Amino acid sequence: MIREIIRPVSNNFTISIPNEYINQEVEFILFPLNNNEIMQTISTANKSKNITNSLFGALKDSNINQVDYKNYLEEKYL
Repeated sequence: MIREIIRPVSNNFTISIPNEYINQEVEFILFPLNNNEIMQTISTANKSKNITNSLFGALKDSNINQVDYKNYLEEKYL
């Protein structure tokens, strides 16, 4: 997964697609962010890169090992 936050200075933007994404379906999403969202994303990425924080409690009553699931998500997406 590639995520990049930019501040466009014109209405044109060119994206370089990694070779491993060629001949695969990909999704491009464009939406505005406010400064609070940007700073929160940057500070979260710089602190712990723990992407399971937003899922806190979601696995509470499941049979899924939370540590294994956290490690799986971090390996797959970070």
